[in-house]
Amino acid sequence: MKKLSLALASMLLMLSVTACGDGSSNSSAATDAPAPAAGSGSTEQPAGKTKIRFYTFKADKPEEPIYQAVQSYNESQDKVEVEYKSLVQNSDSTEFMKKLDILVAGGEVVDVFMTGNEDELLERASRGVVEPLNSFFEQENITPEDEYSKLLKLDDQVYGILPSSTQWLTVFNKDHLEAAGLTLPEMGWTWDDFRDYAKKLTTDEHYGTYFHTWGEYPNIIAYTERPHPQLNADLKPIFDDPSFEYFFNLRRVMEQEDKSVEPYADVLASNYHVLQQFFAGNASMLAVPSYAVRAALNLEKFPHEFQTMYAPLPRSVDTQEVGMTNISGGGLAMGAKSENKEAAYDFIQWMAKESYKFTKEIPAFKGVDGAELIKGFFGENEDLIDTASLSKTLFDPNIKMPDTFNVPYGNELKAIVENGFASYILDNRSFEDIKKEMTAEVEKVVSANKQ
Repeated sequence: MKKLSLALASMLLMLSVTACGDGSSNSSAATDAPAPAAGSGSTEQPAGKTKIRFYTFKADKPEEPIYQAVQSYNESQDKVEVEYKSLVQNSDSTEFMKKLDILVAGGEVVDVFMTGNEDELLERASRGVVEPLNSFFEQENITPEDEYSKLLKLDDQVYGILPSSTQWLTVFNKDHLEAAGLTLPEMGWTWDDFRDYAKKLTTDEHYGTYFHTWGEYPNIIAYTERPHPQLNADLKPIFDDPSFEYFFNLRRVMEQEDKSVEPYADVLASNYHVLQQFFAGNASMLAVPSYAVRAALNLEKFPHEFQTMYAPLPRSVDTQEVGMTNISGGGLAMGAKSENKEAAYDFIQWMAKESYKFTKEIPAFKGVDGAELIKGFFGENEDLIDTASLSKTLFDPNIKMPDTFNVPYGNELKAIVENGFASYILDNRSFEDIKKEMTAEVEKVVSANKQ
């Protein structure tokens, strides 16, 4: 799925979209649910119901899936009535968060709000404007890790639940795969295998793979197999981790020796969408967040005729752990000053478990039949999406994340790695020199945030 400084400025990078970026602006796909009548902004208090306000960057329109989900919740019970408060009409979560911050600073009481990515939520949590959900789970005797594939946590406190999840995987052009005489790789393949696939898939007409400019791509392993992609538990930089030198070097040899990937300089100059080269047929495979799946149906933006097939991410060569990936997404959160926290929690839980039926996105909630869900979502689009490999990849029982932790300045750290890799690849510098510079820069950011 462009995850980038967490301070109130801007953020990016991810089945819908940033990690970044596209991941924070999920498409408003049409659903089979009937569109309710307009008028969610009514301020009248329904008899016997507790009124709460839900702030979102999704449009206040009957055809908007999130709007439809909220109306369905209102009709599903007789205890809570949710007022739908859309602050933007273009699904721009960054602009939405700026407006929401202004409202909160002015004294607005927010019951529930949604964010486009986890960093937007956790930065607000670090400022004390988000209510932890731990006590609510304890009251229901729920272990949230058993319920959801990913929770948005800071200092062991759960501050948000994902209504949908974006999981990293590998997508393949079926035509290119068959022309090269290759089969889909199985769970447990390595990044060395990925390099070999890229070489075999490369022809005079297209590259074997594509690496985007986002901060995940200098070392995807750090995002899938480490608790934090730049820090250890003591908040020290982890650039001594062997995966960094390995992946930096992998990128260099694939570009300069194998010629299996488009040069980084050309990618920077072209300002591609992360999915553009894959769907244009200019790259045969791509490690990418799972919003690439639904994008395959957007033929107006990504015209193509081939079927996309799916496989797990490769694992690092020096580990026997299989199934490691990165799961991310925007969050549903409760305002710390809400006067109706029980009602807000009930709504958040319902949305996390039911809204996927309207958005047609993969939920973080584990209590779904994966194969049935994928077939229902994409069964009529088998010419573009191979549902068998997709459900096998997304719902493989081996899929897991490391025990992660977050810091509210994560996007600043990510930008340091982006800049370090750019200097490494464009200026042909040594990894040791780049490592020293990235380490010093990360230490500065950590130190500044301790004060």
